[in-house]
Amino acid sequence: MAGRRVGVRTYSQTTGVWVRGILQNEYGVDLDKVTWITFDDSNLAEYSDPPNCQRAPKGKKLVDMLLDREVDAALLGSNMPNDPRLKTLIPNADAAALAWWKKYGVTPINHMYVVKQSLCQARPDVVREIYRMLLASRAAGPQPAPGSLNMAPSGVEANRRSLEFAAPRRRRH
Repeated sequence: MAGRRVGVRTYSQTTGVWVRGILQNEYGVDLDKVTWITFDDSNLAEYSDPPNCQRAPKGKKLVDMLLDREVDAALLGSNMPNDPRLKTLIPNADAAALAWWKKYGVTPINHMYVVKQSLCQARPDVVREIYRMLLASRAAGPQPAPGSLNMAPSGVEANRRSLEFAAPRRRRH
């Protein structure tokens, strides 16, 4: 991917962070040699994109740029168009994702609910009720097939490995 232009909504978006980590660690991609084409600002005001990021021209759309070959690849997530001109960078992406999950036991976390410690201490009943409602909401939605892996666990302990994987502790010197 060295020398290629890859489109992503924002450089700091969670999906991009996970995908770049996987490309670097599993496939040996030197991320500094890729030009990342972004479309939106970061959600974090204090964050600045690295030097190898360029902003897409105003009014351009990621999928259109991909189809027009203005970018070589794009991080599209679940909104990849059903177009015969497009294919996933990683062949059989669903099987590769499952193999990666089995290897590491990690679910790439994209969104999470958090509460302040002060609320936990002052109103643990409220925190328990929020958690109960989230679990009930999940149970009311589509369920994984019987016998399939739970790749979207609930709770801190069930997600601890994923959290540590995404934000490893720095070694102190």
